[in-house]
Amino acid sequence: MSAALRSFLEHPSRPAAALSYHELQGFLFAVASAPELIAPSEWMPMVFGEDEAAFARHEEAETILAALMQVYNDVNGGVYEGRAALPADCEFRADVLANFEDDAPVGHWSRGFLRGYQWLEKTWEQYVIEELDEEFAALLVTLTFFASRTLAAGYCRELGDRTVSDLAPAMREAFPEALRQFARLGRGIQQVLWEAECGPVRRSRERIGRNEPCPCGSGRKYKRCCGA
Repeated sequence: MSAALRSFLEHPSRPAAALSYHELQGFLFAVASAPELIAPSEWMPMVFGEDEAAFARHEEAETILAALMQVYNDVNGGVYEGRAALPADCEFRADVLANFEDDAPVGHWSRGFLRGYQWLEKTWEQYVIEELDEEFAALLVTLTFFASRTLAAGYCRELGDRTVSDLAPAMREAFPEALRQFARLGRGIQQVLWEAECGPVRRSRERIGRNEPCPCGSGRKYKRCCGA
């Protein structure tokens, strides 16, 4: 299923703004880690470059959309369960500078993440307090460093005229933990918001069926939300 999705996204007929397969993985990580829940109806147009997906037939639409949601569920599950990591098919190349090459999976992932974060930046601005600014900025630098050599060089200048070759190994080493920390921060904010929303519901004496929609308006079943 993932092969069909990758072939569809990277077909020459797709708009230039459409995401590649590994860009999609990075983009969805940014979505899943956002402080607020982002519905598929909001992020899905971004995948296809804000254009119609132009499926050839109904069966193709079913296959591609099912594969797309599977990627989202895999990424979201990793973030939600505290095991956020690069997907198994998106690995760093042994030569750290090779991760800047045009076809490097991690380079694509970082570009997708950067695009997702920039799209959701205002959402983050509401919740990242001043005390976290420096730490949060360091996470962003690490996760977007391999998006392009030009961007990496800009980071190097900001960090004191260091070269990309000097800094890339440290960014490679810090990447997995930065990924986990970013996901943990976003999910932590989400949890606080959920508890704030659901608090009054927990105090209510009205009996609610476990499989009924949660009164807080989250769209989830009561047993998966305030009744958990």
